Amino acid sequence: MGTLLLLLALVGSSLALPFGQNADPMQNPDLFGGDMLGIDPNDKNVIPGFQLRWTAAVVPYVIDASLEQHRAKILEAMKDYEDKTCVEFKQRTYQKDYIKLFSGKGCYSHVGMMGGQQPQNRSDRDDFLTIYWDNIRPGLEDQFTKLQPHRNILMDTFDYTSVMLYGNTAFSKDNKSNTMVAKTGVRLYETYDKPGLSASDVKRVRKMYWCDEEWMKKEKQRKN
Repeated sequence: MGTLLLLLALVGSSLALPFGQNADPMQNPDLFGGDMLGIDPNDKNVIPGFQLRWTAAVVPYVIDASLEQHRAKILEAMKDYEDKTCVEFKQRTYQKDYIKLFSGKGCYSHVGMMGGQQPQNRSDRDDFLTIYWDNIRPGLEDQFTKLQPHRNILMDTFDYTSVMLYGNTAFSKDNKSNTMVAKTGVRLYETYDKPGLSASDVKRVRKMYWCDEEWMKKEKQRKN
Protein backbone atom coordinates (compact mmCIF):
# COMPACT_ATOMS: atom_id res chain seq x y z
CA MET A 1 0.00 0.00 0.00
CA GLY A 2 2.88 2.39 0.76
CA THR A 3 4.27 2.10 -2.76
CA LEU A 4 0.84 2.83 -4.21
CA LEU A 5 0.44 5.91 -2.03
CA LEU A 6 3.88 7.15 -3.01
CA LEU A 7 2.44 7.65 -6.47
CA LEU A 8 -1.07 8.68 -5.44
CA ALA A 9 0.28 11.58 -3.40
CA LEU A 10 2.79 12.58 -6.07
CA VAL A 11 2.74 16.29 -6.86
CA GLY A 12 5.96 17.02 -8.70
CA SER A 13 8.77 16.35 -11.05
CA SER A 14 11.20 14.05 -9.28
CA LEU A 15 12.02 12.18 -6.12
CA ALA A 16 15.30 12.81 -4.35
CA LEU A 17 17.68 11.52 -1.72
CA PRO A 18 16.24 9.83 1.37
CA PHE A 19 15.94 11.75 4.62
CA GLY A 20 16.06 10.46 8.18
CA GLN A 21 13.92 7.60 9.42
CA ASN A 22 10.38 8.69 10.34
CA ALA A 23 7.40 6.96 11.91
CA ASP A 24 5.45 8.09 8.86
CA PRO A 25 7.45 8.21 5.59
CA MET A 26 5.30 11.07 4.30
CA GLN A 27 6.02 13.30 7.30
CA ASN A 28 9.57 14.53 6.71
CA PRO A 29 10.37 17.37 9.13
CA ASP A 30 12.73 19.21 6.78
CA LEU A 31 10.20 19.49 3.94
CA PHE A 32 7.32 21.88 3.40
CA GLY A 33 4.03 20.14 4.16
CA GLY A 34 6.03 17.04 5.08
CA ASP A 35 6.77 15.83 1.57
CA MET A 36 7.60 18.80 -0.72
CA LEU A 37 11.16 19.48 -1.84
CA GLY A 38 12.58 22.80 -2.99
CA ILE A 39 10.35 25.00 -0.81
CA ASP A 40 11.50 27.73 1.56
CA PRO A 41 9.21 27.37 4.60
CA ASN A 42 9.39 31.15 5.07
CA ASP A 43 8.05 31.75 1.56
CA LYS A 44 4.30 31.24 1.39
CA ASN A 45 4.13 31.86 -2.37
CA VAL A 46 4.89 28.28 -3.27
CA ILE A 47 2.22 27.13 -5.71
CA PRO A 48 3.41 27.53 -9.33
CA GLY A 49 1.21 28.61 -12.22
CA PHE A 50 -0.52 26.51 -14.82
CA GLN A 51 2.43 26.97 -17.18
CA LEU A 52 4.45 24.54 -15.06
CA ARG A 53 2.18 21.57 -15.64
CA TRP A 54 3.48 18.41 -17.28
CA THR A 55 3.59 19.01 -21.05
CA ALA A 56 0.57 17.53 -22.84
CA ALA A 57 -0.43 15.88 -19.54
CA VAL A 58 2.26 13.24 -20.06
CA VAL A 59 4.43 12.27 -17.08
CA PRO A 60 7.72 10.55 -18.03
CA TYR A 61 8.90 8.16 -15.33
CA VAL A 62 11.74 5.90 -14.29
CA ILE A 63 11.28 3.03 -11.86
CA ASP A 64 14.53 2.29 -10.07
CA ALA A 65 15.71 -1.31 -9.78
CA SER A 66 15.23 -1.05 -6.01
CA LEU A 67 11.47 -1.07 -6.64
CA GLU A 68 11.37 -3.83 -9.23
CA GLN A 69 9.40 -6.13 -6.94
CA HIS A 70 6.77 -3.39 -6.59
CA ARG A 71 6.58 -2.50 -10.30
CA ALA A 72 3.16 -4.08 -10.79
CA LYS A 73 1.68 -2.09 -7.90
CA ILE A 74 3.22 1.15 -9.17
CA LEU A 75 1.83 0.56 -12.66
CA GLU A 76 -1.54 -0.17 -11.08
CA ALA A 77 -1.47 3.23 -9.36
CA MET A 78 -0.51 4.92 -12.63
CA LYS A 79 -3.41 3.21 -14.38
CA ASP A 80 -5.74 4.49 -11.67
CA TYR A 81 -4.67 8.03 -12.57
CA GLU A 82 -5.02 7.34 -16.28
CA ASP A 83 -8.46 5.77 -15.92
CA LYS A 84 -9.82 8.73 -13.96
CA THR A 85 -8.00 11.67 -15.58
CA CYS A 86 -6.38 12.57 -18.90
CA VAL A 87 -2.88 12.36 -17.37
CA GLU A 88 -0.71 9.64 -18.90
CA PHE A 89 2.45 8.01 -17.56
CA LYS A 90 5.12 6.96 -20.05
CA GLN A 91 8.56 5.48 -19.50
CA ARG A 92 11.22 8.13 -19.85
CA THR A 93 13.34 8.17 -22.98
CA TYR A 94 15.07 11.55 -23.37
CA GLN A 95 12.90 13.95 -21.35
CA LYS A 96 14.67 16.43 -19.07
CA ASP A 97 11.80 16.57 -16.57
CA TYR A 98 10.58 13.26 -15.20
CA ILE A 99 9.75 11.44 -11.98
CA LYS A 100 12.05 8.82 -10.52
CA LEU A 101 10.59 6.28 -8.12
CA PHE A 102 13.03 4.55 -5.80
CA SER A 103 13.21 2.88 -2.41
CA GLY A 104 14.19 5.36 0.31
CA LYS A 105 13.38 6.36 3.87
CA GLY A 106 10.68 8.88 3.03
CA CYS A 107 8.00 9.81 0.53
CA TYR A 108 8.45 13.23 -1.07
CA SER A 109 8.69 15.13 -4.35
CA HIS A 110 9.07 18.58 -5.83
CA VAL A 111 5.91 20.63 -5.56
CA GLY A 112 3.08 21.48 -7.81
CA MET A 113 3.22 20.02 -11.31
CA MET A 114 0.46 17.46 -10.77
CA GLY A 115 -1.64 20.12 -9.11
CA GLY A 116 -1.62 18.98 -5.50
CA GLN A 117 -0.75 20.42 -2.12
CA GLN A 118 -1.33 19.48 1.49
CA PRO A 119 -4.79 20.71 2.60
CA GLN A 120 -3.42 21.82 5.98
CA ASN A 121 -1.47 24.47 4.03
CA ARG A 122 -4.48 25.82 2.12
CA SER A 123 -5.21 29.52 2.57
CA ASP A 124 -8.74 28.67 3.72
CA ARG A 125 -7.83 25.80 6.02
CA ASP A 126 -8.94 27.62 9.20
CA ASP A 127 -12.50 27.35 7.94
CA PHE A 128 -12.20 23.56 8.02
CA LEU A 129 -9.47 22.61 10.50
CA THR A 130 -8.60 23.52 14.07
CA ILE A 131 -4.83 23.47 14.58
CA TYR A 132 -3.52 22.57 18.05
CA TRP A 133 -0.20 24.37 17.99
CA ASP A 134 0.85 23.22 21.47
CA ASN A 135 0.71 19.58 20.32
CA ILE A 136 3.02 20.06 17.33
CA ARG A 137 6.56 18.76 17.64
CA PRO A 138 8.82 21.77 18.41
CA GLY A 139 10.39 23.14 15.25
CA LEU A 140 7.73 21.69 12.94
CA GLU A 141 5.19 24.47 13.24
CA ASP A 142 5.99 25.56 9.68
CA GLN A 143 4.40 22.33 8.42
CA PHE A 144 1.11 24.12 9.04
CA THR A 145 2.06 27.38 7.32
CA LYS A 146 -0.83 28.73 5.28
CA LEU A 147 -0.35 29.77 1.67
CA GLN A 148 -1.18 33.29 0.57
CA PRO A 149 -4.64 33.39 -1.05
CA HIS A 150 -3.51 35.11 -4.26
CA ARG A 151 -0.98 32.35 -4.94
CA ASN A 152 -3.11 29.46 -3.74
CA ILE A 153 -4.66 27.36 -6.54
CA LEU A 154 -7.39 25.60 -4.59
CA MET A 155 -9.24 23.97 -7.52
CA ASP A 156 -11.98 22.57 -5.30
CA THR A 157 -13.60 22.79 -1.89
CA PHE A 158 -11.85 21.33 1.15
CA ASP A 159 -11.97 17.53 1.22
CA TYR A 160 -11.38 15.60 4.43
CA THR A 161 -10.97 12.36 2.45
CA SER A 162 -8.23 13.60 0.09
CA VAL A 163 -5.09 11.45 -0.08
CA MET A 164 -3.17 14.70 0.37
CA LEU A 165 -4.54 15.28 3.88
CA TYR A 166 -2.68 13.79 6.84
CA GLY A 167 -4.27 12.25 9.92
CA ASN A 168 -5.23 13.91 13.21
CA THR A 169 -1.81 13.36 14.82
CA ALA A 170 0.46 14.46 11.95
CA PHE A 171 3.72 15.99 13.26
CA SER A 172 2.56 15.36 16.84
CA LYS A 173 5.06 15.91 19.65
CA ASP A 174 4.20 12.51 21.15
CA ASN A 175 2.75 10.73 18.08
CA LYS A 176 -0.67 10.53 19.75
CA SER A 177 -1.90 14.05 20.54
CA ASN A 178 -4.10 15.67 17.90
CA THR A 179 -2.42 18.42 15.92
CA MET A 180 -5.40 19.13 13.68
CA VAL A 181 -9.08 18.31 13.95
CA ALA A 182 -11.87 18.63 11.40
CA LYS A 183 -14.43 21.28 12.32
CA THR A 184 -17.14 18.85 11.25
CA GLY A 185 -15.90 16.35 13.82
CA VAL A 186 -15.03 13.63 11.30
CA ARG A 187 -11.89 11.61 11.90
CA LEU A 188 -8.87 12.48 9.77
CA TYR A 189 -7.32 9.25 8.54
CA GLU A 190 -3.67 8.81 7.66
CA THR A 191 -2.90 8.67 3.96
CA TYR A 192 -2.00 4.98 4.14
CA ASP A 193 -5.42 4.19 5.64
CA LYS A 194 -7.30 5.65 2.67
CA PRO A 195 -8.47 3.52 -0.28
CA GLY A 196 -7.03 5.82 -2.94
CA LEU A 197 -7.84 9.00 -4.83
CA SER A 198 -10.95 10.78 -3.58
CA ALA A 199 -13.49 12.37 -5.91
CA SER A 200 -11.99 15.81 -5.27
CA ASP A 201 -8.44 14.54 -5.90
CA VAL A 202 -9.60 13.39 -9.33
CA LYS A 203 -11.53 16.59 -9.97
CA ARG A 204 -8.51 18.71 -9.04
CA VAL A 205 -6.21 16.93 -11.50
CA ARG A 206 -8.85 17.11 -14.24
CA LYS A 207 -9.19 20.86 -13.72
CA MET A 208 -5.44 21.38 -13.66
CA TYR A 209 -5.08 19.64 -17.02
CA TRP A 210 -8.40 20.63 -18.61
CA CYS A 211 -9.17 16.94 -18.78
CA ASP A 212 -12.84 17.17 -19.63
CA GLU A 213 -12.19 18.65 -23.06
CA GLU A 214 -9.10 16.57 -23.83
CA TRP A 215 -10.65 13.40 -22.52
CA MET A 216 -13.66 13.82 -24.79
CA LYS A 217 -11.38 14.20 -27.81
CA LYS A 218 -9.40 11.09 -26.92
CA GLU A 219 -12.52 9.02 -26.31
CA LYS A 220 -13.97 10.15 -29.63
CA GLN A 221 -10.79 9.21 -31.49
CA ARG A 222 -10.68 5.86 -29.72
CA LYS A 223 -14.22 5.01 -30.79
CA ASN A 224 -13.69 6.02 -34.46
